[in-house]
Amino acid sequence: MGAPDGLRDALADRYVIERELGRGGMAVVYLAQDLRHDRPVALKILLPELAATLGPERFQREIRLAARLQHPHILTVHDSGETAGQLWFTMPFVEGESLRDRLRRERQLPVDDALRIATEAARALDYAHHHGVVHRDIKPENILLTQDGSTLVADFGIARALGGNDGLTQTGFAVGTPAYMSPEQAAGDRSLDPRTDLYSLGSVLYEMLAGEAPFTGPTAQAIAAKRLTEPPPSVRAVRPTVPPAVDEAIRKALAPVAADRFATVGQFAQALHVTSSGATAATTIPSPVAEAPRPMAAQVPRRRPVPVAAVALTAGLLIGGGLLFAWRRSAAGHESPGGTRVVAVLPFDNLGDSADAYFADGVSDEVRTKLGQVAGLEVIARGSSLEYRHTAKRATEIAHELGADYLLTGTVRWEKAGGTSRVRVTPELVDARPGQAARSRWGQQFDASLTDVFQVQADIATKVADALGVALADSTQRQLTAKPTENLAAYDEFLKGEAVSQGMSVVDPLNLRRAIGYYEQAVALDSTFAVAWARLSHARSRLYNNGVPDPALGEQARVAAERAQRLKPKEPLVYRAFGAYYGTIPLDLARALAEYQEGIRLAPDNVALLVGLAAIEPGIGRWDSAAARLAHAAVLDPRSVNITSQLADLHTMLRHYATADSAADRGLALAPTNPRTPWQKVINQLGRGDLDSARAVIRAAVRHIDPGAFYAYLATYQDLYWVLEDDAQRQTLQLPPSAFDDDRGNWGIVRAQLYYLRGDRVQAAIYADSARIAFEEQSRAAPKDPTRHALLGVALGYLGRKAEAVREGLRAVQMVPVSRDQSNGPYYQLQLVRTYLLVGEPEKALDHLESMLKTPYYLSPGWLRIDPTFDPLRNNPRFRKLVEGTA
Repeated sequence: MGAPDGLRDALADRYVIERELGRGGMAVVYLAQDLRHDRPVALKILLPELAATLGPERFQREIRLAARLQHPHILTVHDSGETAGQLWFTMPFVEGESLRDRLRRERQLPVDDALRIATEAARALDYAHHHGVVHRDIKPENILLTQDGSTLVADFGIARALGGNDGLTQTGFAVGTPAYMSPEQAAGDRSLDPRTDLYSLGSVLYEMLAGEAPFTGPTAQAIAAKRLTEPPPSVRAVRPTVPPAVDEAIRKALAPVAADRFATVGQFAQALHVTSSGATAATTIPSPVAEAPRPMAAQVPRRRPVPVAAVALTAGLLIGGGLLFAWRRSAAGHESPGGTRVVAVLPFDNLGDSADAYFADGVSDEVRTKLGQVAGLEVIARGSSLEYRHTAKRATEIAHELGADYLLTGTVRWEKAGGTSRVRVTPELVDARPGQAARSRWGQQFDASLTDVFQVQADIATKVADALGVALADSTQRQLTAKPTENLAAYDEFLKGEAVSQGMSVVDPLNLRRAIGYYEQAVALDSTFAVAWARLSHARSRLYNNGVPDPALGEQARVAAERAQRLKPKEPLVYRAFGAYYGTIPLDLARALAEYQEGIRLAPDNVALLVGLAAIEPGIGRWDSAAARLAHAAVLDPRSVNITSQLADLHTMLRHYATADSAADRGLALAPTNPRTPWQKVINQLGRGDLDSARAVIRAAVRHIDPGAFYAYLATYQDLYWVLEDDAQRQTLQLPPSAFDDDRGNWGIVRAQLYYLRGDRVQAAIYADSARIAFEEQSRAAPKDPTRHALLGVALGYLGRKAEAVREGLRAVQMVPVSRDQSNGPYYQLQLVRTYLLVGEPEKALDHLESMLKTPYYLSPGWLRIDPTFDPLRNNPRFRKLVEGTA
C-alpha cells in the first residue's frame, strides 16, 4: 500500500516515497529517497489515531530528544515533522534485517552471536540511560542487524513519547510489548527507570538463546500473571551449553522486583562476559560517562594522514575537543544527576577595537576554564559554544541545543586611551531552563586595570558559582586565583596564538606556523609561562605531523614539553603535549597512551584528552573503547565537528557504513565548508563500492568549498585522485606546489598519479622523478619517518626502479607493522601493494591485500571493485575472491 497522496505530495520537495516496508501497531514504514542529501531513508508515519492522541508539540519535543542520541549502536533520527495532518520522522535505511527476522529464520542463535548482539544493544541503552532516556520498548523488532555485522537499537522516539509523563497508556495505546515488558511497566507504573529496559533486554537475550520469550501465554494478562508468580526461568534448562554465568546474569536481569536486578544495563553486559574463573573478559562495556583511559592522537602518516589519528591532533590543539554525538540528559535544562549545573560560556562580545577580538575571546576562554575547575558545575567545551558568537537565537533555544541549564554571556572593552590600559568586563548569567522564560540570574560590571585582568576572571567564576549555590573548596579558590603568567605582554602573545590555532577548521600548516610564532614570543617574554610552553610543544608536534617532517622541529616539541613539565608538572595540557609528541614523532603508542591516561586522571572531562585517547586506542585494537571515549567527549562538547569526524572515520574503518554515514551527515550539517566532512562521505561511499555516489558528494561539496582546495585535499589524503571526474582532474593538474603547502613531493606524486591514470606515461615519469627527488631529500632529513619511505617507494615504482621501490615500501611496513599499530599500519601496507603492482609483482601485492581485508581499514571488497589502482589484478582468481568477499 502506498503512502497517502496528500502526504506524498506535501513531502515531494524533500522525499520521494518509493514503497512500503512494513507496518505495526503504531506506524507505517516506507522506503523513501532523501532528495536533500541523496540517500535512502526509512520514513515512519504514525497511525492517525495515535498521532491525534500524541499531538504534534509533544511528538516534536520527544523526537528532537531522540535525534540527539548519537551512538554507534543507536539508529538515530534524521528528520521529523507534521505534514498534511500526519506526524512522521525519518531514520537511516539500514541494509540488513531485524533481530526478529533472524529469530524467525533460525529460532535460536549461536551463544557468541547472542552475547554480541545483547552487549552492543546494552552499550546503546547504557549510553541513553546516562543521558536520561529510557527506551520502554526493547524487543527483537527494535533491534536491527546490519549487513556489516553491527547492532542498532531503533525507535527511541516513539517509545519515549508514548511513555512520558503524560501517561498515554491511559488512552488505550499500550507502551511496550507484553512478552518483553517489565512487571512495573505491565502494571502501568508511570515512574519507570532504566531497569525496565534491563528487564526487556534480558528477555530478548533469553529468547535468542532459548528460542522463545521467558514468559509466554495466550494473552497479555496471562503473561503478566506468570511474570509475577513464577521465578525467572533458567535458560540452561533448555540450552545446557549456555555458560552458567550467563544464565545467572539473565535470571538476575529478569528479577520481578527492580531493586533485585543489576543497577545498570552496563553491569548486566559486564556480567555476560565473566569467565568461569570470575575474571571479567576484555569485552566489558565502558560507561560513556565514566573516567576514560586517557588520550593521544596516534601517529599519523604524513601527507596521507589516517583520519582516526589525524582528527585527534586537530581537535587537540584547535580547541580541546569537540562535536555533536551525544546528549546530556532527558531534556535540556534538567539538572544533571547529583545536582550538577550545566553551564555554557558563550563567546564574550568585543566592544573595543576590532583588532582586540582575540582578547575578548581569551577572557571568555579563561572564565570557561576556571569554571571547569569547580566541582558541581559541568561546563560545555569551547568548540560547541563558538558557533553562538553574535547569534540571534534565543537563550532557551541555545540552552536546548547545548543541553545547558545556564548561559554565561558578556561583553569586553579594552580601553587604551591616554596612556592607560583598562579592561571592562560585563558578564551575565542567564537561567535558561525549560518551562520558563529565560531570566538573568546574576550580572555585574568589572572595571579594572589590565594588570588585574586575571583577578577579574577569577571573580567572575567565583560569582557564577555563588549564584548557582555551589560552594568552593579552599583548593578550588586557590586554583581560580592562580595566574598563568605575571607578564601581560606574554599573555597577549599567548592569546594571539590561541586565536589563530583555535580558529582553524582544518589542519593548516601556514596558520600553525603563525600560532607557533606567537607562542614562541610568549615564552620569550616569560620563560616561566608553563601553559604557553605546553601549547607551543603541541603546535610543533602538529606541524611536524601535518607538514614535511623536520627532526629539528620534533626535538623542539620535546624540549618545550619538558620545559612545561618542570614548571607545572600536574598541568593536564602538559600531558596532552607529551601525548602528541610521543604519538606523532617517535611513534611510541604505549608512551603516548600513558601520558594521556595520566592527564585524564587529573582532568577526567578534558575533551582534548578524551579525543586523543580515542585516536590512540584503535592502534592497539580497542575500537569499541575508542567509540565510548568519543561518546563521553561529545556529551561535553555537543556541537563540534571534530568528534563527529573522528567517529565517522572509526566506523568507516570498521566497515560500519550506516553508522559512519550518520556521523558524516552530522558533520556536514555542522561544518559544510570544512573539506574533511565531505571527504568522509566520499570515503564511506567508496567503502560501499559506490563511485557514482562518491562523485555526487564531491559535486555537492564544491558548491561550498573552493574547488581547487578540495581537489588537492582529496588527491592528497588517502590517494583519492582517481575519484575525481575528468574536469576536476584537469583542474588538479593545474594546481601549483603552494596548493600542497609547497611540498614538491606531494605535488609531484599527485601529478604523476593523475597522468598515469590518464594514460600519459611520459608526464607520469617526469613528475614521479620530481617526487622522488623531494622524498629522497625528506627521507635523508627524517630517516625514521615511515611515510616518506612509503611514498618514495611509490615514486620509484612509477619509474620502474623495482628493487629500490620494493626496499623503500618494505622499510615503511617494517617500521610500522599492523601488529604494532592497527590504525595506521594498514596505510603502509597499501602503499607497498601499490608499489608491487607498479613493478609487476601481483602475487606479492595480493598477499598483503588478503590480510588487509581481514583487519579494520578503508579498503573493502566494494572499494577494490571500483579503484583503478587494482586493474592489473582484475583477471586474477585470488583477486576475484577478494572482490566477491569469499577469500
